[in-house]
Amino acid sequence: MTGVTRPAVRRRAWPLALGALAIAMTGCSLAPAASPSATSTPRPTATPGGQLTVSGPPSLTVTPADGTAGVGLDATIQVAAQNATVSSVAVVENGKDDTLAWTTSNGNTQWAYAGGLDLNAAYTVTATAVSTAGGETVATSAFHTITSAKRLLSTVLYVSNGDTVGVAMPIELEFNVPIPLADQPGIIAHIAVVTNPPQPGGWYWFDGADVHYRPENYWESGTQVTVDADLNGVDAGNGYWGLGNWSESFSIGAAHLTVVNTQTRQMQVYDGDSATTGQLIDSWPTNTGKSGYDTISGVLVVLYHSPVVVMNSCQTFHTPAACGGADTYNESVYEDTAVSADGYFIHAAPWVCYGASCSLYPYGDTNSSHGCINLSTYNATTYYNWSVVGDPVQVVGSVLEASYSDGEGDWQVGWSDFAPGGQDVPSNAAMPASAPATDVATPTPAASVAGP
Repeated sequence: MTGVTRPAVRRRAWPLALGALAIAMTGCSLAPAASPSATSTPRPTATPGGQLTVSGPPSLTVTPADGTAGVGLDATIQVAAQNATVSSVAVVENGKDDTLAWTTSNGNTQWAYAGGLDLNAAYTVTATAVSTAGGETVATSAFHTITSAKRLLSTVLYVSNGDTVGVAMPIELEFNVPIPLADQPGIIAHIAVVTNPPQPGGWYWFDGADVHYRPENYWESGTQVTVDADLNGVDAGNGYWGLGNWSESFSIGAAHLTVVNTQTRQMQVYDGDSATTGQLIDSWPTNTGKSGYDTISGVLVVLYHSPVVVMNSCQTFHTPAACGGADTYNESVYEDTAVSADGYFIHAAPWVCYGASCSLYPYGDTNSSHGCINLSTYNATTYYNWSVVGDPVQVVGSVLEASYSDGEGDWQVGWSDFAPGGQDVPSNAAMPASAPATDVATPTPAASVAGP
């Protein structure tokens, strides 16, 4: 496996289906709300009691009306019967064979579909109503949806379909344009996170284009997680529309916990997700960030592994000391376990040594790194092979707290700030899922900011 250059390390994003489409309207706007299609005029008839009442042959009203163009992707198709019940409805997109699923309501006098429509598509609605006397009427409506759009890509970061990950792994969705604040609840209302066994979870928007989901506590080991996004026809605001549904599933593996104390310079690894209830596997001496190059603290997450990372001080820090001064380095570093998105690693540091023969920076003696967590080559290799993506790494004792800018934040943000959700999805389930995209490029990694 080829190495990666330190200042260009970034957790990779796993592309999913095309989550939404944005409308590029140039010199035009959506058509006004369609008026109902024509209905027959009822005539008064006599009742057995001699009173006059309005009745007549069965009739139907279909919305959107016949001939309507520029219909929004979130438009509701409605059929209403008068003096009759709806006996059948077929909604067919031209060029396709299947009809949209439908149900009736209000005593079978009304029908509605709001599962999302396709872009630049022609639909034909054929509805039949039958009266109690046996009279029958048929109404049709042909309409066309909006025609111009550009893609709004949504992705689940880190997790690919079928993966097994650690107990701290968040679900992260990115959109390629910011979602207006008022439209954010509507977006996540169409994304279900179903867990077996069930566990409470919630969403947090770090910015308008990046929303994360995590459980209240770490995932239970063995949990099966499925993310179902029913975004077809969802209005994302500012002229952007959902176009496509997708589903991803992954599993939660064995519970691991790593605790790094920058004051005692000890790194402890546990089977289990708690230092209190888990089983301590080993405790290793380590060196962490020296003053001015502190290691970030908080609950970090293992993001990926790389056998070699080229670490360059000048490209990372851009300071005189790092660019020709006392803190200059440019070297390959091995057995790298990334615990942030911007360059903090647990890695082998063979220049640090053990025992009485060591005179320079022995492990556990002083903090001498440029922010990374240094281990002996043997311990770094052991940790590299034992840890999995999604494992929690708790760093304590440092004055520098991890934040969203470090690619962290999921476990730094208090649970009370997460909006509960994820279990239920509104009415889009009846819409067939769109095929996933296969030609989405992985983003270029972002720059690192820490050192070996």
